This record gives sequence, structure tokens and C-alpha cells, in this order.
Amino acid sequence: MFKICPNCGAHNTATAKFCTRCGTSLAGVVATAETAVQSAQPTSENESSTANTAAVSEQSSVPSSLTSSSAQNQPVTPQQTQSQVTPPDNSQQQVPPQPASTQTQSQQTAQGPAPTAQPYQQADQTQQQAQTPPEEPNPTVEATKKYAGSYWRYLVDSIKHPATVTRPYHQYFGLTSLAITIVSLALTIALMTGSAVSSLPGAIASNVLMTFLKLVFLVAVLMIAVVAVYYLVVNGMLGDRRRSFLTFTTEYAFHCNWMVFFSVFTLLMQMLGMINIGSIFLIWLLLSLGSGLFVISGTYMLFTAQSTNRFDKIYAYLIVGILLVIVFLIIMTFGLSSILGGIGQGINDFGRSFNF
Repeated sequence: MFKICPNCGAHNTATAKFCTRCGTSLAGVVATAETAVQSAQPTSENESSTANTAAVSEQSSVPSSLTSSSAQNQPVTPQQTQSQVTPPDNSQQQVPPQPASTQTQSQQTAQGPAPTAQPYQQADQTQQQAQTPPEEPNPTVEATKKYAGSYWRYLVDSIKHPATVTRPYHQYFGLTSLAITIVSLALTIALMTGSAVSSLPGAIASNVLMTFLKLVFLVAVLMIAVVAVYYLVVNGMLGDRRRSFLTFTTEYAFHCNWMVFFSVFTLLMQMLGMINIGSIFLIWLLLSLGSGLFVISGTYMLFTAQSTNRFDKIYAYLIVGILLVIVFLIIMTFGLSSILGGIGQGINDFGRSFNF
């Protein structure tokens, strides 16, 4: 035996007081046989609409008006049941069913386009780039490149206008120019004498090499001593204290940077095997011009100094000449004695080699 709900036509047990589907009271409904019940089939639209109402009624508590004794004795109409079960919120109103294609389109619109694999790959690449720190440049290499570029600009400016220093430069540029000049000349002389020394015995060759190194060191000390003498006179006697010794050396070399190109040019000629009788004359001419520029630069800096002691620059120039002669004699006395001693020892070794 079953009770058929007068509202939705659902089958309920014979002892049920309310419909298990829509919550309608079954107090006045008479139980019927199973064969009679099977004839009652609810429509698809009523089933879908009453199913939503039943879900809401099952989650909510049963109204107290339906549990009263008077409500049990009176039949409840479908309209009254719907008004009691349906909540007042308009957001939970029943929505008519839509076709499957429309629901799929609405879900895709709400969820947005389906994600592709490309954004994930880009995210993985970005994450890998973030995890892998970028390679930092070597600070020593970068500083060397910057120094070389600035020094080249310093050379070009000195060739264009050797008498005018238009901007401040690095304080070590002057020492760099002197070092390049000395090393280039030393390598040129070494290559010229290398072929002659190679045929000599080992002891004589090493003696000649040591004498050559002493000569290079002597020339370097002499050049630094000349710059130091001019700096002492300009700074001490004339009172021009605007520059330190390194800055003064940079400006000094600025006026005679042609000697850098002359020395490098002679080295390239020697390396390429272009040294002959005519080229030797050219090399000595270039070396003489470089030496003359070196001496003229000191005189130029002396006469362009800003004198604050009112000391006459002619007398300052005479004092510079005297100091240079003294320095030259001191260096040559100790330096040449060592060099001449090495040459004498080499001659003795050479003579002994013939005796054997």
C-alpha cells in the first residue's frame, strides 16, 4: 500500500505523514494499491520543478503550522504547500531547465577559456630564470676595459692638441704612457740583439740579457727622475700646488704622447722584419723626436705654471737644468758602472770561449 502525493504524485509509504519529495502533508490521503499507483506518472517539468522544492524543504525544518493538529485534519493544497516551503529570498527562485548545450556554454563563459600548455611553459621558464641568477660580469675585466677606453681617448686628445689639457684624466695615465714607451723600446732592442746573441754560448747570452735589463731599468729611473725634478721646481719654487705628483705626470706625458706612438711603431717594424739600413735611420729619427718632446714638455709645464711665490721662471729653468745634470751624473755613475762591469765580464767570457 502507498500514499500518492496530491501535489507531485510521488509514492510514499502508508504510514507517511508528509511527502518525501515535496513535503506536502499526507494526513488526508488514503493509501491505495500498487497497481493503481503505477498509472500516475508525473510530467518531466513537474518532476524537475518539485525536485528543487523538495531539496529545499528537506534541508529546512518543517513549519510548525504543518505539525499542528488542525493542519493534520485539513488537507493542504499544492499552492499552500509551495508558499510555505519556498523561501522568501529571490536568489533561490526556481530557474527553468536549460538545454545541455546552453549550460555548457554558460559554464565555459563563467570559467573562461580553457588553459593551454603555453602559459604553463612560460611560467616554468620564468621560474627557471628566477631560480638561475644572472651571470655577473667580472669587475676586474670591466674595470680594465673602462681604463683602456679612457686611456685611448687620452692619447687621441693629446695627439690632436698636445699643448692644451681640456679635461681631467686618470692620475695613472702618465705612468702608463711612460711604461708603454719604455717596454716598447726595450722589446725593440731585445729583438734586434736577440739574433746576434743566439749564436753565442749560454753564459755570454745570459750576461748580455742581464746587461740589457739593467739598461732598461736605468732608462725608466732616469725618465721618472726628470719628471720629479720638474715637479719639485714647479711645486716648491713657483708655488703651483694645484696638482699631485701623479696628476702632474699625467699632464707631463700628455704633452709628449707622440713618443708612445713612435716606440710602438718601431716595435712593430722589428716584429715584422722590416728593419734595414734605411729603417734604422727612420727609427733613430723617431727616437730622437720622442726624446726631444720629452724634454720640451717639462720646459712647457715650467713656463705655463701659475707662480704664487713671484719666483722668476727663467731662474727656475736654470735650477732645473742644474738638478737634471746632477741626477743624470748620479744615475749614470751607479748605473753605468754596473752595466760596464757586465759588458766587461761578457767580453772576458767571450775570449775564454775562443781559448777552449
